[in-house]
Amino acid sequence: MQGYKTHKQTGILLNANEASQNVDNTIQQEILDAISNLSLNRYPDTTCQELHSLYAEIMNVPASWILSGNGSDQMLGFLIQYYLQGNKTLYTLTPDFSMYDYYVELNHSRIEKYETKLDGSFDVDAFISNGKDKNVDMILFSNPNNPTGHAITKAEMIQICEAFPKIPVIFDEAYMEFGEESAIDLLKLYPMAFVCRTLSKAYGLAGIRCGFMISRQVEKLAPLFIPYALSSVTQTIASVVLKHANEYVDKIQNVITERERVYQEVKDYTKLVFYPSNANFLYGRTDKKDVLMEMFEEKKITIRNYADDSFRITIGSKEENDFVLDVLRRFEYANC
Repeated sequence: MQGYKTHKQTGILLNANEASQNVDNTIQQEILDAISNLSLNRYPDTTCQELHSLYAEIMNVPASWILSGNGSDQMLGFLIQYYLQGNKTLYTLTPDFSMYDYYVELNHSRIEKYETKLDGSFDVDAFISNGKDKNVDMILFSNPNNPTGHAITKAEMIQICEAFPKIPVIFDEAYMEFGEESAIDLLKLYPMAFVCRTLSKAYGLAGIRCGFMISRQVEKLAPLFIPYALSSVTQTIASVVLKHANEYVDKIQNVITERERVYQEVKDYTKLVFYPSNANFLYGRTDKKDVLMEMFEEKKITIRNYADDSFRITIGSKEENDFVLDVLRRFEYANC
């Protein structure tokens, strides 16, 4: 069994797709005031009533369709544990989020992976055909994809849901705030569809570990979920931030704008290949990655390095992105 490797925490951190800025000072003060009123001697509200009501309004779904936990990966782990008992098969993509493998192995289940193209795209018809041939029991993949940033269309999501109406179809939308077409609207039409979201990325709350499962199946599943999964402190911080959700619209758009600025400069490079992204990062490849990584290390910039020829760079602040572009320019035009 392979454990999940956490990320390096030194230098300019562009390796874990975190927000580049902390929560605004005014919101921080509001959080501190709210925490000061907590009864820390009491167990947290296991129903997360306030938190779910706030998030339901943002996502335009009933609060009864929402379940929250210690990051969206806990929700994914719970779904795998519930639906894949008895050596059943998870169907996903490769490459994709490595925690899927972790939870499958933990539950002694099986995993079937459909290989995408280099840019993360794939033939949905062939994906469906292969899944039916392998008689899979659950479908789960990140959309937008981690690490490629590719996203399928809503029409393709519908195609998958209609092809597999009796098994869970889970869209891991950790990065959807930076994308365009969510599966949220499909939950009303397809009872076995799920969407998982997080506050770690777009809302900059990676430090509190708060994620959501959204589905019509939640009312059935909630009584089986671990009680008190979210502390009173986590619920309070998340609730305060969600009350300011409108203030995050411009922050998210700034990330998208910076992502496109960086991509437009590097998309025609010859020593590097970058792919269009619907997330808060860019995914690239080079056959001289050892040189590239050394150049980033010299500037104390930490990016995600994969075992093959690929890498992933989080979109940071404008200043951080300028540092990245400087390294990439020097690499592109260096005699290496």
